[in-house]
Amino acid sequence: MHNDEIAVFLHREAGITDPHIAGAIASAATARALSKGELILREGQLQNDVSLLVDGAVRTAMLDVAGRDNTDCLITKKGIVIAPCADFTKPSPVHVEALLPSHIISIPLETIGGLLASNLSFALDYIGILQSAWQMHWDIKTVVCQKAARDRYLWFLEAYPGVIDLIPHHYIASYLGMTQVTLSRVRREVHGG
Repeated sequence: MHNDEIAVFLHREAGITDPHIAGAIASAATARALSKGELILREGQLQNDVSLLVDGAVRTAMLDVAGRDNTDCLITKKGIVIAPCADFTKPSPVHVEALLPSHIISIPLETIGGLLASNLSFALDYIGILQSAWQMHWDIKTVVCQKAARDRYLWFLEAYPGVIDLIPHHYIASYLGMTQVTLSRVRREVHGG
């Protein structure tokens, strides 16, 4: 992606309302292609930038006390910020991995910090972008805590249309707070197979 394409993406897909600000951000941003399985950020690593998904699928995950990999967040919608933690100055509590060949746009934290300090319009956009990402994160937490396995699966199909057959099911099961066996059983019940 060239700077002009990045600016259009930031304006149309990511929620940067002022096209001039989107252009300023684009001049500092970089577009990056990711291979399936590629780590964007390791657990314990400091973030140097904020990334947005252009296409593909990324997940954040952490190891539990028994060393099992747990998918904490699944990002498949274009323009969504990939935010492993709320405080970008602290080490990431999770690792971030591409589940499919994907593309991201990365914006240096210095660029974001400078705009936050000097531009109210960008600050309001930035708050909205982060609120959207955190709402998505809390939606899954609510679903996992308050719904039965079948309802979690049905929610996933609605919230992530077409994704069920693109991503390995063990990641989806982990994301939905169930075992892969439970996910397989629920899928059979729902689809009659």
